[in-house]
Amino acid sequence: MSMGSSYIGRQPIVDQRGALVFYDLFSSIQNVNAQATATLINNLQTSFGIDRMLGKRVGLIRVDHRFIFHGLFALLPKERIIYSVLEDSVVDAALSLQLEKLKREGYRFALNDFAYTPENIAKFSPILPYLECVKIDIPRSPELSCDDIEFLYQKDLTVIGAKVETHEMHAECVSKGIKYFQGYFISKPKTIKNASFSVDHGAVVQLWNMLQSDADIDQLVKAFELNHMISLKLIRFINSAVFSLKNPVSSIRHVLTLMGRESLSRWIMMLLFSETQGSDENNIPLMLMVVNRTELMTQLLELIEPNATKSQKATAYFVGMLSLIHLLFNLPHREILRRLNVAPDIERALFEGDGFYGELLTMVRSIEMLDSEGIEVFLNKHALEYSVLEPLIASAMEKVNQFDEAMG
Repeated sequence: MSMGSSYIGRQPIVDQRGALVFYDLFSSIQNVNAQATATLINNLQTSFGIDRMLGKRVGLIRVDHRFIFHGLFALLPKERIIYSVLEDSVVDAALSLQLEKLKREGYRFALNDFAYTPENIAKFSPILPYLECVKIDIPRSPELSCDDIEFLYQKDLTVIGAKVETHEMHAECVSKGIKYFQGYFISKPKTIKNASFSVDHGAVVQLWNMLQSDADIDQLVKAFELNHMISLKLIRFINSAVFSLKNPVSSIRHVLTLMGRESLSRWIMMLLFSETQGSDENNIPLMLMVVNRTELMTQLLELIEPNATKSQKATAYFVGMLSLIHLLFNLPHREILRRLNVAPDIERALFEGDGFYGELLTMVRSIEMLDSEGIEVFLNKHALEYSVLEPLIASAMEKVNQFDEAMG
C-alpha cells in the first residue's frame, strides 16, 4: 500500500509445517519512530483498513519505546495487533510499568528482531513478563543454543526465528527448538528427492494441457471424473467464499460450466502449487504469493490498457503464475515450462523481462520488494501517480485474504 511515496508491506510468519500464522507489517520508511508508527496505524485504520491488510491473521507492528507512551493503542483492535518493541528501545522502570498496565488492558507486545546475547537478555529481562513473543535475529545470534530457547519457553514466550534466509538456517533453528519462522527462505526453492512430477502432479498438468488445447466439455468431464481427489478439491473450492454461490454445486459438469476455461485453468495451476507444498489444510505462503502476484499483473495490465482483451489478461496472469513455478520443483525452470507447453513470448518475459509482460512482471517485483526506484521508473514511463497503486495493492491483498479464508 502506498503512503505518498512510501509503501506498506507484509511478510508472513509461518509455523514448522509452513502454515501462515502472523503477518509482520513494515514500511519502506527506514527509520521506525513514534511518528512513523502513528502514520502506519492511521493508514491501517482509515485509507486501507486492517481487515484488508491482515485478513483473518494477527499483525505485528514495530514500535519504539516512545510510542508505548502514546495514547494511540485504542485505534486498532487489541486482538488483531501485537506491538513489537525495537531492539534499540530504552528499557527502564517507566517502560516496564507502562507495558504492565497495557498488558492488563489486553494489549499484546513482542520484542522485535534482536540479537540473542547475554547483554540483551539482561537488558530486556524487566519487560519479558509483559511480552507474548520474541523475534530472534538469527544471523546476529551465532551462539544461540537449545538451552537459550528453553529459557524463553519457560518465560511463556512464543519464539520466532527472524531473517531465516535459507532452508539450512531453518533446519538449524528447528534443531534448537524454534517453532515459528520469518524470512525469505519461504520463497526459495527447496530440493526434493524426486526430481520429476509425481503421478498427482502429472494428472494436474495433463488437465491443464487439455484446457489449453480446447478439449470439448465431454472430454474434460471424463478426465476430471477419473481424478477423484482433484474433482473433490474443485467442488470444495467453488463452494467456498471466493465464489459466493447462492446454491452449492455437486456435479463436475456444473462446475466446469460455471467456471469457464480461463478460471478453471487458473485453478488447475493453483492446485499444482498447493499439492506440491503439502496438505491443503495448511495455508501455504507460496500459494498466497502466487495469488498476490497474478492479481497485480492483471490489474496493472488493465491500468495501462483499459481495453485489454481476455487473451491479454490471460497472458498477464500466467506470466505472474509461472514466474514462481520454479520454487516448487528441483527441475530447471525452462524444463518445467517445456512440460507445460509455454509460448516463447512468455518465456522471454519470465527470463529476460522482455516485452510488455516482462515490464509488468518487473513492476510487480518492485512492489513486492518495496523498491521505490523501480516503481518510480514504471510510473514515470506511463505518466502515472503513486495514488493509482493504492487501490490495486489493496484489491490484490483482499483477494489473497479470500483465498487464505477458502483454504483454511
